[in-house]
Amino acid sequence: MIHRRAISGLARMFCCHMHQNELDPVAVPSMADLMTLTKALGAGGRVIRSVFFGFKAGVDVWISRASFAADHKLRDALLLALRTGCDSRDIAALKMCGKDDLSLLYDVVPRSRRAEHRDWNNCRIGAAMLNDKAICNERARGAGIKVPTQVSLDGSIVVRSTNRSNLLEFSHPAVTPNTLWMLKDRQGLQGDAVWAGKACTPLVARELGDDVLARMLEHLGRSGRLVAEEFLRPERYFSDAGDTALPTVRVVTSKLGTTTAVVGLVLFRGASGSLTSHRKHGGKLYVINDSGACSEGLDKFGKRWEACGFEFSSPQLDDIRVMCLRAHELFSCVGSIGWDVGISNQGMFLLEGNPNWGMNVPQLLPGRSMLQDFTSSRFRDTWTISRIRRR
Repeated sequence: MIHRRAISGLARMFCCHMHQNELDPVAVPSMADLMTLTKALGAGGRVIRSVFFGFKAGVDVWISRASFAADHKLRDALLLALRTGCDSRDIAALKMCGKDDLSLLYDVVPRSRRAEHRDWNNCRIGAAMLNDKAICNERARGAGIKVPTQVSLDGSIVVRSTNRSNLLEFSHPAVTPNTLWMLKDRQGLQGDAVWAGKACTPLVARELGDDVLARMLEHLGRSGRLVAEEFLRPERYFSDAGDTALPTVRVVTSKLGTTTAVVGLVLFRGASGSLTSHRKHGGKLYVINDSGACSEGLDKFGKRWEACGFEFSSPQLDDIRVMCLRAHELFSCVGSIGWDVGISNQGMFLLEGNPNWGMNVPQLLPGRSMLQDFTSSRFRDTWTISRIRRR
């Protein structure tokens, strides 16, 4: 929920002109002082930040050395960190992509640089609004973009766990009984804080005891952070294949100078019996090629799986691109956004946008050097709405 609180001092440096007089619920970036002090130094400032990020990455690699000791020599990892700023999470991304050659990381944008660019190019208020699933859904719906039906839930919700796997029962005056919904924390992390629930006739509020999940959901409702979202079922190809989670396409749109462009598309499919398609819950990632065909799959351990047989038609890919480019213009002061588009039996729905989308793995996928142009852009210098490029 966006609460009203005055912006002052350093925070104003990270807020676009459009939101200068609005109130900010989020803190300034962790590296705000370093960025503001060194930006004015030009090339000298970049050298200072490079040295700092290299040292910081080296410390992180040393602390996390046990996590990759079986795959890489510590000396090589430390040299990589000091020279490039790549840290242990960048190294972990190699394994997630089924690769083991550290030298590949010399060609990617390290996590520290990505975070710096994101923080400098994303208006903090715009990013906070985008990250709020209810605000994102409402804005997209108002612009005529196809989104799932959402209902904001308050302290009137009553929840109880059931013996059925992955399914809760709940009641709320604004929700029709005997319908299925996805319950979401409107500010939760992508792929997390999602539960399936069946709406019932009014339940009686009771002492929850050890029912931790029900107690947490009712607390989220009282805090105004819980929404019920229309339960969408997978498109027929995926449901026939046994998918229970809604397959989603991650579409990355970025402001590249004066242009907004789609710079990457990947498909996520969930594990059997799962609620979400996120890889951390057993899902697999497939690169979508320009032809619409999908590559072989990758799980979070970097294990390769057979290619997905689903093929997107050219009109489908065009519709996905246009949908996400239109949505980006609703948050025009955010530099780069990772959109999730659900592929359901009722068509394609825009599910949410993520200002802090995971950028490490996509860089290492075939043909996806998407971040070189992204980090060389200077969108923040103008904070202007840019024209749209479809491809």
